[in-house]
Formats: sequence, structure tokens, C-alpha cells
Amino acid sequence: MPQDTSPRTRDYCYFLDHRKYNRNRGCRRHDNLYGINGGGGERDRWRADRELYRHMRGERDPMALPTLAGCLALGWFFFNYHPGRWAWRGQLVRRFAKAPQ
Repeated sequence: MPQDTSPRTRDYCYFLDHRKYNRNRGCRRHDNLYGINGGGGERDRWRADRELYRHMRGERDPMALPTLAGCLALGWFFFNYHPGRWAWRGQLVRRFAKAPQ
């Protein structure tokens, strides 16, 4: 018997409901611009964060501003690509939790 279930969509938004306000698309783009592709400099991270904010604001998402604040604060802490400044270099989150394959 064929199953009528659609393929599972990856949730790119960890702290928000990805089904609302087209968030998953914006979070996926944010990850692809910065996080998943190995990062870059401070300006690259800020550019990706601002683009996520503009996407969410364009969708009239009430969580756009809190998400920008969270991305700026937590992104600096967890996705620090400045060698020698802290005890870690690169994506700290990847060291503790591997993404499911």
C-alpha cells in the first residue's frame, strides 16, 4: 500500500515554531549563509543575521526583533570564528551535538 505521508521537512529554527510565518525558509537561508558553510568574518555573520531579520520582518513575524537580538548575542558566543580570543574556535555547538544524518 502506498503511504500518503509527505517527506519530513528539516526544522532549521531551533527555538521557534518553524511552521509559522515562513520561518523555516529564513532560518535555512541564515544557516546556509553563515553557519553550515563554515562561517566567515564578523561582517559575514552580521550580514546573515540582518538578512534573517529582514526576511522575518517581511513576513510580519512578531518574533523578528527578538530573533535578531538572539542571533547577535548567541551567534557571537557560539559561532565565534576569531582564533585565539576564546577557548574555542569555530562552531562550539557542533562539538557537543552532532547533527543527525
